[in-house]
Amino acid sequence: MSKKVLIAGSGVNGLILAKVLQNNKVPFTIIEKNHQFFNSPDRTVALTSDSIRFLNSLDKDLDINAWSTPVHKMVLYQDANLNLTLSKEEEKISTICQLDKLHGQLLKGLEEHIVMGQEIYSIDKSDDGIVVTTKNDTFEGSLIFACDGINSPIRALKQFRIDEWYYGQKVYIATIEAEHNNIAHQFFSKSGTLAFLPLTIEENFFSLIFCTNTTGDPLEELNTLIQENAQNLKIDKIKSVSGGIDLKHHRAHKLYLDNVILCGDAANSFHPMAGQGLNLGIGDIMFIAENLNDILHLKQDALESYSSKRNAKNIQMTWIIQSLFGAFGNSSGISKSIINEGMKILDTFPRAKEKIIEFANKN
Repeated sequence: MSKKVLIAGSGVNGLILAKVLQNNKVPFTIIEKNHQFFNSPDRTVALTSDSIRFLNSLDKDLDINAWSTPVHKMVLYQDANLNLTLSKEEEKISTICQLDKLHGQLLKGLEEHIVMGQEIYSIDKSDDGIVVTTKNDTFEGSLIFACDGINSPIRALKQFRIDEWYYGQKVYIATIEAEHNNIAHQFFSKSGTLAFLPLTIEENFFSLIFCTNTTGDPLEELNTLIQENAQNLKIDKIKSVSGGIDLKHHRAHKLYLDNVILCGDAANSFHPMAGQGLNLGIGDIMFIAENLNDILHLKQDALESYSSKRNAKNIQMTWIIQSLFGAFGNSSGISKSIINEGMKILDTFPRAKEKIIEFANKN
């Protein structure tokens, strides 16, 4: 293919896709709207075994297991009541790493392919591809992959049909020093979800993710929940959090249109409760990598298969998240007792818990 492939967005998904193209000697340019990369040291991601195998196969120097934190056990609570423990004998069930660190590692060797400060204003078809216009320049390519995030300008420009709704929550994050013993903890309460993910950066920390519907001071609400439900973690009072982003879900009905293909958050976004958003985006790119030649040549069968199979996976995850959100986020009285007892019964079936772990590690 002589004409360049264009990638909108130089986030993690955009860089992973670029690695795929680079390894297959496909010429490409990454168009990034921001003038610089933004650091967010408190943001972490949970990677599945599928994601790690794929990323390490793209670049042996990534060696994610050498600098990430394995999770050997996940413990789920309804308020302060222990309901379910997920673990797999002698195997980790997930892997936690800083998003900035992952981005920095993926960036190596791709810097010269990125054009910064190029917000896209229009996408027009040409005789043999597309022309992308920004404020400062134009870019010609055979097609463009939209890896430009949850509020994808490309998706809006091309008027993809989407479903969208808000959860009525905001998400806040922090990193706190604490002994974690490679155990993740997740608390479900009336006001939201609270996750503590183990993270080792020379010292041991918890990466804290707090999703709440409170209309008051989120820091006060957070410290109250910790005091009431998570005293066993022996965490000092949290002094500050960042974030405050409104949580929403969206799903594109179709993942391609003309010479535009949606990937990752541009195609589907998820509540962070399940920690699957990035992994499902990586799953999109895994499919593209397996069918690269047909996708790049815009073969209709390949595009239809990409759209239908990835949407089926994303709909399945959406249903699971909505079910958990509806059950745990709104439970009280007798319904809360039923959920508690049901989860405790599930905790007595090791094979069922293994199946949950296996599903969660598939992209």
